[in-house]
Amino acid sequence: MGALLATPVLAASDNACLQHNRIWGWRALDERTILATDRMQHRYTINMRGGCIGLTDGGAILVFRTWTNLSCVGSGDLIGVRTPGLGFVSCSISNVQAGAPAAAAG
Repeated sequence: MGALLATPVLAASDNACLQHNRIWGWRALDERTILATDRMQHRYTINMRGGCIGLTDGGAILVFRTWTNLSCVGSGDLIGVRTPGLGFVSCSISNVQAGAPAAAAG
């Protein structure tokens, strides 16, 4: 049973497995980049394909659209962004990397 649960971690590119049900907090660095922190205080950089309108709005709410709670968030997954005044916008993930980008590491 334990081997089945570990599969998403091993399948992730660059050994970065951010499960959307373990995200504790996030902030948009710009319309293409999200810095996420999981429950273990590990940081991840989520890069979007193109810009994601409304992502930097202070009232934005993210909705991750992945197949299961145990799946790693990754390339091709969709994030829904709900913002006051703009409604709901779907955005596609380009990649997820372990750690924060150099500009946001501080």
